[in-house]
Amino acid sequence: MNAYRWLATASLLSVGMGCTSAPIRYYTLTPPADRAASVGNTGMAVEVRVTHIPQQLQHSELMVRTGPTAVTLLENERWASPVKEEIKESLRLELQRRLARSADSISVYAKLSLELDVQQFEAQFAQRAWLEASWHATLTPADPRSTDTRTATCTFHAEQEIQGGYDAIVEGYQRDIAALADAIVATLSNLKNATEVACQSTSPRRG
Repeated sequence: MNAYRWLATASLLSVGMGCTSAPIRYYTLTPPADRAASVGNTGMAVEVRVTHIPQQLQHSELMVRTGPTAVTLLENERWASPVKEEIKESLRLELQRRLARSADSISVYAKLSLELDVQQFEAQFAQRAWLEASWHATLTPADPRSTDTRTATCTFHAEQEIQGGYDAIVEGYQRDIAALADAIVATLSNLKNATEVACQSTSPRRG
């Protein structure tokens, strides 16, 4: 009987400890509803495809670099949706916001199609968050009879200083993606008479 009572007490304690464990928090790269509402009507369809992300990012948990060769998955800090989808939707919204106020040289096109290859998307706790990627963009003219399709192929690197906790990591990633959207729109605006441009874009480190 004593053994039975001990087992029952241990079981109750185990359940109680489970109930007091740290809660799971979920994070998203997409802007709040008030910012998303300010995107406006670009008059241009924007399609973003993330063609590749590193294998280690294919987890629901946030990942931080803890050494030159070590990374740690944060069990209680997770993405609200697969990180590939988070990057895609965040970049699409950032592009739409910029295209809504872009120069006429872009607004004559009906569609922007973007393919993104992510090589690195990492953070060091309370230090920095960085993004390295290559992208290929195609601008399709509004007139279906036109052959004035423009393309650009670029590489990109951005690094943001971060302080604080896990929120700061995600905010650093958001600034990385905003810098990527800036670089893409700036490159497309400079196409002018060129039908194809190859470039390399690097964003300055920002806090």
